[in-house]
Amino acid sequence: MAMLLTLLRLTAFLLSAVGYVALARAYWKITPRASYIFVFSAQALIIYFAGLVGVLSYAAYALFGGGIVLLVALILNKKIKLAYNASSLSAINLAFIAVFGAITASLIDTFFVHYDNFSHWAVVVKYMLVTDRFPDAASAIIDFKSYPLGSSSFLYYVGRIVGNGEGVMLVGQAILLFAGFYAIFGVIRDQKRFLLAALLGLGCSTMAYFNISIRINNLLVDFLLPVLALAAIGVLLVERKRFFTACLAVLPVLGLLAIVKNTGVFFALLGYVFLLYRSIQFQNADAKLRPFFWGALVTIVLSLVPLILWSAHTSVAFPSDAGKFSYDFQSISSFALDKTPDQISYIVQLFLYTATQLSQLPTLGFVIFNGVAIICFLIARFVFHKKWKLMQTLLLLDLAVVLYYGGILVMYILAMPLDEALRLAGFDRYASSMILFLIGAVTMRLTMDLENSFYQQQGDRRDYRAFRSLASKNTYQAATVVLSLAAGLILLSELNGMNSNRDAYHDTLPARVSALTGDNWHAPDNDTRYLFYSSDKDNEVSSYELPYVGRYFLFAAQVDAVSQFTDDAFMGQIQTYDKFAILESTPAIRTYMKAHANLPGDVGIYDVRETFPEAVIPGK
Repeated sequence: MAMLLTLLRLTAFLLSAVGYVALARAYWKITPRASYIFVFSAQALIIYFAGLVGVLSYAAYALFGGGIVLLVALILNKKIKLAYNASSLSAINLAFIAVFGAITASLIDTFFVHYDNFSHWAVVVKYMLVTDRFPDAASAIIDFKSYPLGSSSFLYYVGRIVGNGEGVMLVGQAILLFAGFYAIFGVIRDQKRFLLAALLGLGCSTMAYFNISIRINNLLVDFLLPVLALAAIGVLLVERKRFFTACLAVLPVLGLLAIVKNTGVFFALLGYVFLLYRSIQFQNADAKLRPFFWGALVTIVLSLVPLILWSAHTSVAFPSDAGKFSYDFQSISSFALDKTPDQISYIVQLFLYTATQLSQLPTLGFVIFNGVAIICFLIARFVFHKKWKLMQTLLLLDLAVVLYYGGILVMYILAMPLDEALRLAGFDRYASSMILFLIGAVTMRLTMDLENSFYQQQGDRRDYRAFRSLASKNTYQAATVVLSLAAGLILLSELNGMNSNRDAYHDTLPARVSALTGDNWHAPDNDTRYLFYSSDKDNEVSSYELPYVGRYFLFAAQVDAVSQFTDDAFMGQIQTYDKFAILESTPAIRTYMKAHANLPGDVGIYDVRETFPEAVIPGK
């Protein structure tokens, strides 16, 4: 019953979004491919601005209600056909609906497993849903307060309307991702050429394969960054004749991208460069010399407003916060290098070694897609005598990868804590984001070059002769089938992997902790002190994963964990806590509980004052 209500609320949420999409299409003339990412990005920014001024819940309900009212009004006025008509039921759109439905069905009852969900990304959304406000200096349960809240604002909006739950958050992020992919398909001029959609679909599904470390069954935003950046490029390409409409459509996408994560600025920069390039293209093609370049600059400045406001917000709300990646621009000049020359040398050597190993999935993706692009270019140039732009794009992308990797190295040296820098913590995720962008951009350029190479260029009105010969038609059809099957198999593999992880959830640490504590959605508990005991057989204590998972499910700020102890020292330690949670009943803890509490030491949560008579809790 609860799942049915969740699905009904999700349907209502999507219908509300359709109201805004219809408005954007019918009255603002935004192209269908760009409309969904435009609406969802704009909604995320509206909620973000509402959070900055402290009216989160009011904005969420007003935004949802406004979409429903718009949809009803457009239907009653018979204007909905301006936005949705028979062409909306194209093969590509139906394929998108099918894949989105399958992914949603998998995610809606999926639970978090990845460590970083519990260290930040999930806990901050949960905090916003519980308190209806952004974290402040007193929010002890949030460690990384300076992390921007771009995607978190959208997930709050989805959760406030659809309901609380891990699956709902995951579906919310999937909505953003699919809207981004839908915009990417805007690079195809002739939407009836399914071969092009199959090729681009294969590239996008391949991104999922190289996204294994940051799969979409968690809230990590490292996949969202390249998808939003590629979506911005898709929006700019789909609006081929109306540059200022393109600026309007891409504005919220770039604005959101800059505040998804601190490294989002780099991906926004890629969008800015392409926006300026498009403005120059329009300028050169327009005899009236309209101010396209200035329009691009205005768009860039406006898209930076959310980032500037976040910088101002963090400097006021968290004046003493020193997160790993802070947006305090005033402190950039005061960086204090806390690593010795030998340590820096070690980090550089380890980074270069790791970045060049084919065993690293990002490196493998870089090599494979560089090879594929070069081979395709050579075949097109010397076999079919086509002048493709693929090689120019590849060189620029490789340069961007080098610059991005250099930025990661600088981050490890200047901003990353020493223990994390010495093991290149998170390298695979950071690097994957850029390689995923390269894969997507190469596939987009390859698709465009292939479309421009067709013997017959079809427009809105179809010509009776779409192929040069019967042989070329047969080749086209065979290639379409092969590419479609390849894309489908990769997507099916990704879906099976997600379902496999979901089915194995009961054996994971989060499942064991939630079974013990429950999933609490009360106000953050900043006072009760919890101590977990586990044997640390899977490094859940030494890696600090158990305390973070415990904090999320208990929704308490003071949670620690221990795996080894001696009787006297442990009693002195346990006196400083209010609750003692046994996650694993080992012989050692059973012996201790029998000696000090006359209890068998079963898995459970124990009140320290009541369980250990000799314990004296300070201040109580």
